[in-house]
Amino acid sequence: MKSRLLAWLRSLHAKLFILIGLVTSFLTVGVAYSIIRNSRREIERYSRNLTIDTVQTVETDILERDPTFKDPDKLDQLLASIAGPDRSIFQIDVFRRVGRNEVELLRSSADEDSVDWGPDIGSYLTLKGPQAELVDLTTGTKAWKVYLPIRSPRPGHPPLGLIRAYCDLERWQVVWNQNFKKTIHTLPGVLLGEFILLWLILRWLISDPVESTVRAMQQLEQGDPAARVPVIRKDELGLIATRFNDMASRLQGAAEEREALFREIQGLNANLQARIDAALAELQAKNAELAQMAERNALLREELGAQERLAVAGQLTATFAHEVGTPLNLVNGHLQLLEGQPELPERTRERLGVIRAQIQRVGDIVRRMLDMTRRPQLHRQPVSMGELLANLRQLWAPMMTAHGVRVRAEIPAACRLEVDRKQMEQLFLNLMNNAVDAMAGGGTVLLEAEPAAGSTPQSPWWEIAFRDSGQGIPAEVLPQVFRPMFTTKPEGKGTGLGLAICREIVRGHGGDIRIESAEGQGTSVIFTLPGAAEAAAPEA
Repeated sequence: MKSRLLAWLRSLHAKLFILIGLVTSFLTVGVAYSIIRNSRREIERYSRNLTIDTVQTVETDILERDPTFKDPDKLDQLLASIAGPDRSIFQIDVFRRVGRNEVELLRSSADEDSVDWGPDIGSYLTLKGPQAELVDLTTGTKAWKVYLPIRSPRPGHPPLGLIRAYCDLERWQVVWNQNFKKTIHTLPGVLLGEFILLWLILRWLISDPVESTVRAMQQLEQGDPAARVPVIRKDELGLIATRFNDMASRLQGAAEEREALFREIQGLNANLQARIDAALAELQAKNAELAQMAERNALLREELGAQERLAVAGQLTATFAHEVGTPLNLVNGHLQLLEGQPELPERTRERLGVIRAQIQRVGDIVRRMLDMTRRPQLHRQPVSMGELLANLRQLWAPMMTAHGVRVRAEIPAACRLEVDRKQMEQLFLNLMNNAVDAMAGGGTVLLEAEPAAGSTPQSPWWEIAFRDSGQGIPAEVLPQVFRPMFTTKPEGKGTGLGLAICREIVRGHGGDIRIESAEGQGTSVIFTLPGAAEAAAPEA
């Protein structure tokens, strides 16, 4: 038993199984850890945005209904409908300005006698927008505390007051804990399944064919001219088996020929030397042929290794896409619960609709990742570049506002593309994400379009330039930006797939893409896309 184990450990099957198993395990655990960590961050980010949206909703309602605070009962009804101990927003306090930097408590969704506030709270009147802080509650949990000045409807006048809201993270912590436990419980089964599948695949692909070939070689070495390798598959190992059988057949034929030659030499002493020279020449040719076959076998083994690495990469891609889909389904479920609340403000409902559309888009991306091993089918249709840009502005708006980025477009009204609309949204969103990351202090994005060189009315093409005023790309990095998994961003900020996906989208439409950039002078991504041909005018 021990000797068989040692023999297996020395085998190619064992080495590949251990190496690929370790790599797969590390990647699987790393992906699971990344998903758990990102899930917690997303929960905190979502609850923060929820609190900010709530205080903005309260501000909007005050400005529309009672900007002078003449009827505080209306404010009580509003606060009671939004905040409470059984909701994520468990407390909202509204302060009225009574001096330059002084406020007094006007209304609170909690017991007003228990509201904690002091004179220094008036300093928050100078804020230009909402300010969120992560604080510890007396209950031992964390909560978002958000301040927002109530702007005056009259330009140039000081704020009317101040809004403070608390969002308890306890119920979000429960969601994260459930997700964490589910991931931990699922991970051993996933790893075990990977090991079993890897064992079977390597056994079927490598060990069994190699063992059959070795046995046939041993039989041939022991003098059995009928030794053959069973040809089961038509891959590289099947080709090796076929070539080995051909070689054995030729060797057997050569042996038979040598025997016949020997008998002929015994009977023909007159031309003995000539026949010996012919036999030696033929033997040398056979040896040269054997050497060539050995060289071809080595090349085939290298090609087999490349194919195995591609197969493992495809398996890891499918595993990653599957793992990403699980938290997306959880987020989508909670989003549906939020949309089902009847008292949800219309403005919040619209924003939830935008979030739902983006979750669906991410789901589409995950499904496309599962189809990476085959070329996706394009659903081309005429798309107006102006209309597409208008829809994209709605998706970009929160990100541009948060980072101080402006978008300027110089798109001709005649710019119409014959493209897959969903892939175009993914293309421009990836480019905008890169541009925002490159403009940490804000900046401008310029979109330009013009007919491409060689474009005709029957076969129109458009050249589109996406330019940012960011920090640019160093010259030594520029040739590598389209490589998959290559990124210069800090850990957690990028995957290195954005520009690679953009290139595949453009090439899938038959176009070309290039990048022009200089460090400190911004970056321009220039690509061509097919245009929608104009319909022929009807004859008179």
